[in-house]
Amino acid sequence: MHPIAEWELDDDARDVDFGLSDLEGEELHELLAALRSRHRVAPVISFGQPVWMIVGFDELKSFCRRDDEFPGGASYAMNTEPACGRTFISMEGSEHDLYRQLATPAFRSRPVQVFIDEDLPVLVHEVVDRFAGRGEADLVAQFTGILPFSAISRKLGLPYESEDDQRRWSRDMLAATWDPEGAARAQQEFTEFLEPVVAQHRREPGDDVISHLLASEYKGVRMTDEEVLSHVRLLYATGATTTQDGIGNLLSTLLHRPAILERVRENRELVPAAVHEVLRYEPPVANTPRYATYAGVIGDIAVPAGAHLLQGFAAANRDPAQFDAPDTFDIDRGEETDIITFGFGRKFCPGYHLARRQMATALNVLLDRLPGLRLGDATGSIPRGSVLRGPEKLLVRWDVDSGEPR
Repeated sequence: MHPIAEWELDDDARDVDFGLSDLEGEELHELLAALRSRHRVAPVISFGQPVWMIVGFDELKSFCRRDDEFPGGASYAMNTEPACGRTFISMEGSEHDLYRQLATPAFRSRPVQVFIDEDLPVLVHEVVDRFAGRGEADLVAQFTGILPFSAISRKLGLPYESEDDQRRWSRDMLAATWDPEGAARAQQEFTEFLEPVVAQHRREPGDDVISHLLASEYKGVRMTDEEVLSHVRLLYATGATTTQDGIGNLLSTLLHRPAILERVRENRELVPAAVHEVLRYEPPVANTPRYATYAGVIGDIAVPAGAHLLQGFAAANRDPAQFDAPDTFDIDRGEETDIITFGFGRKFCPGYHLARRQMATALNVLLDRLPGLRLGDATGSIPRGSVLRGPEKLLVRWDVDSGEPR
């Protein structure tokens, strides 16, 4: 076993900061492949400090499973609490289980299921109506950057006209690690917007997620208004932004592979497989930080208490020890492929179902409404980033004859 004191960065990782570097497309994956060829847990730099990145699939899945040995709450407390407040993901043990039970049933409630099955397709069509007759658009600015925030607003019962601010607040709150002042401003502005909405839902409950969060009870405990506010801020910061990038990565990957895009257009039963495969091939979150509260062993690395770690989702999802031809986007792998994009174990993302359904519905509606959909200008269309990954632009064209608004 190698103690962390024996620190030695690989030459190809010396100039890369996995918290800050803006790595585009295969540039990230080639670097991760080089590290993974020599390590299962690799020494790297993140936000200027040495950390261990878990790059092997089995090692990462085992790490996620061992929450008692490597609890995630301390990491989330450092990275999400400053902007979002205290939520179940930064809690541990029985407290975590209690608040997860209070928070997550609201997102599996009957109104949410009705929204997914009936209202979400209508919402996607409404967004596409705004540009379908033009024959060209930037799908990041006009679609992927709008849909997830509109969807969450409607599920929560929030005013739609605030969606531009919601996007800005969400991104800024996620930047708490490198821009704490900007994250604090975003939290304050978002809270000032949310407080009267929560108060109104407390007085006049509806059939929406905020009302369900306020009414939810487990073992005699209910959330306070501040706890509801914290969980709503978390939903935006971690849910909407990653769904935006997930849809963007799906569209980018297919638009750069016109033959596969046409195959999916002709056989919509392949849509779930395409969504699943892109979540493996190009996950919207490449890595997330963790903190070793206790000493332990990961792979062949002896990790002391206090060590900083990265969960290398993008690296693990292309581990050749787990996947055949891992660098090939292959929708014939099917939906049963074991991926680790949403984590595993106690900290598994409870919003995975909503995210996948939004991605699938978005793709289906675009294929219905935009015949001949294709890249116009490829500038900015490749996913980039070393933490959050998505395309900056998706400049596309399509045939307008049958693409008029409904």
